[in-house]
Amino acid sequence: MNQRGFYNGRKNYSKVPVFENGLAQPVFKFTDGKTGENYDPATSSIVRYCVYVESDYDMDGDGKRDLVKAFIQVPRSAVEGSYKAATLYEARPYCAGVQADGYDHMKEVESKEYRKFDFADLDKEVPARIPEGTISAMDLALKADPADWYYPDKGNNNSMVYENLDNFNYYLVRGFAVVVSAGFGALGSDGFNYVGSEYERDAFKSVVEWLHGDRVAYEDREGKIQTKADWSNGNVAMTGRSYAGTMPFAVATTGVEGLKTIVPVAGIADWYTQQNMQGAQRYWPKEMLNSFLAYFCSSRYNDETLSEKQLDDIAAFHHELSLQQLKCGFDYDPEFWGAGNYRLHADQIKCSALIVHGFNDENVSTKQFEMMHTAFEQAGQTVKLILHQGPHITPTMANKNYGILIDGKFYDDIVNEWISHYLYGVENGAEKMPEVLAQTNYDQKKWETESAWETEYTMKLTSKEESKTVIDTDWEKAGVSAENFDDVMALKSTNMAQRYVTDPFEKAVTVQGTVCLNLKAALKDGNIETDFDPENRNDVDTLTMQLGNSKVSGKMDDVEIAVLLCDVCDEEFDSIQTVDPERNIVPVTTVKEGGIMNGGDLPAFDEAEFNTVHKKYRVITRAFADLCNPEAGYAPETAQNSIELKKGEYHDYTVYLNATRYTVEPGHRLAVVVATEDPVNCLIHKTYSVEIDDNSVMVEVPVTKASEDMGLNKAE
Repeated sequence: MNQRGFYNGRKNYSKVPVFENGLAQPVFKFTDGKTGENYDPATSSIVRYCVYVESDYDMDGDGKRDLVKAFIQVPRSAVEGSYKAATLYEARPYCAGVQADGYDHMKEVESKEYRKFDFADLDKEVPARIPEGTISAMDLALKADPADWYYPDKGNNNSMVYENLDNFNYYLVRGFAVVVSAGFGALGSDGFNYVGSEYERDAFKSVVEWLHGDRVAYEDREGKIQTKADWSNGNVAMTGRSYAGTMPFAVATTGVEGLKTIVPVAGIADWYTQQNMQGAQRYWPKEMLNSFLAYFCSSRYNDETLSEKQLDDIAAFHHELSLQQLKCGFDYDPEFWGAGNYRLHADQIKCSALIVHGFNDENVSTKQFEMMHTAFEQAGQTVKLILHQGPHITPTMANKNYGILIDGKFYDDIVNEWISHYLYGVENGAEKMPEVLAQTNYDQKKWETESAWETEYTMKLTSKEESKTVIDTDWEKAGVSAENFDDVMALKSTNMAQRYVTDPFEKAVTVQGTVCLNLKAALKDGNIETDFDPENRNDVDTLTMQLGNSKVSGKMDDVEIAVLLCDVCDEEFDSIQTVDPERNIVPVTTVKEGGIMNGGDLPAFDEAEFNTVHKKYRVITRAFADLCNPEAGYAPETAQNSIELKKGEYHDYTVYLNATRYTVEPGHRLAVVVATEDPVNCLIHKTYSVEIDDNSVMVEVPVTKASEDMGLNKAE
């Protein structure tokens, strides 16, 4: 390494980024931003301060455009003018704090009365502020108070925020600026958290515009003295996981200038499909209303300067958000869900993407990465996939001090290479990465590449049966619960589920893409007049329970079937599976302490591997569909037209399972399981039965190589 970097263990700090082997090197000194009274902005090597970006909206109706707080971290030499820094930006609604238990809140609001909130008021135009002066980044940082970005979170046991302050230190010591924002409705910002709306999207877009030099930001919430990102080279990459992996895609679909690439991790492409699937409930029961998440992220409730009226306005807004969703039931409504269906705006995308997701993620389903990937292909933009065997995680979990290797490489080094190319123009061949890099299910140390996600080949599994099968919703008779549903469903047929099983595979077959089940089914029995006698088995608030009430939505809704594709074997085999009742956790084991190198002044993280389990099955992928919505297909907007089921009347259904890549080894079989209710995802337990035409069951399985079609037999 040259003399400006690290050499022979001696630290020689640089004032400009240094690139070697295509990567930005850790040549910048690091100073912690969490040291409270010990933090000295005059000597800190990382300049830290907050800005308040002016949006185009006045959501809270105070006659002034809402301001969006953003926390800035920049290497000092960039602020001093030695170079222009590129920015890594995380739009994360949780980062400014959260609310205490949202479940308790939903029960509080279910019986309260609120003033009518008119959503048309959100669009009232107000003039922009006129700046009265300018303050430099350095002058703003010199008077910054660390309590602006590092303070107790009242909604999370007074733990300190920003909780992700350390997540991107790797990039700071390599010369990138790091910006985080919680958006509207968060403590320090104005407006309301409005999940999946254009308001939320545009709040985060405005920060990109400021970094690019196209929007005004102010030194404080008074909104008088502006400050410019004059240390910025105008190039921005967005990244983050979950909600923070969603907003990069949302902002990308605006075509905003300055956004050069995104690295979304476990992000959402469509909010309807996050909560529902083909007209049926998909997500965890107590969190089915978007208002739950909106409230949880609304740390603005903790702003002690707000009046009672302002607090009541936030509550009224969230209540109205609930009422609007109740009218949809579990179906897609363009007015409610359209703004959060970001994939509809693929034609606006102007940036590249490196999409990261875990095959065992049942929080944000794998269908989301596939839809996101398709959107970038439709836009004609460079897009790559990194797919691991984990759950809802980032390959480097900085907050938990561990990481997994990606094909023998550090995850952050891969991202470093990617954004060094797109933000600094480093010719390192990043755009030539494999189209698909996937961790195998049979050996987590092995990763495979593919030249495309979509495959040329399909293997058909066709039922050999001529009979009819009836399945019902009697959990007790089936002996199932949230804790054991997968165990039971995968290995035996019950009154709740029918298994259709292939013969053992003679050769290994790799499934890749979206598996599709075709079948004919009819409502067999159930009291239609009473909405199939709903029961609240998961202690859900009565407001959320109204999602399935025909008197509220005006239609029959959510007569659910759950579909599982399983790998089964007569002998136990190693596999990676989620282990908690909500299917959200895969434990890890440390294989090398300090094995994930951050470089520079930063401590290393532990290298970890996913724990394996030893069972006779693995659920490869799953899906949910509503028998009341036979028109529902892959695209979320197809799930608009519920029908009223009549007993004995058959309909054709096409059920699309979540995207996957999985190798079925010789001697193993595939089991297709058609069930009724899944207790994990069951908001409303109903009493009904479904008749399946066994002969109609046919499964289309995308595979990486030409494979022989196989038959399906009913199994006990």
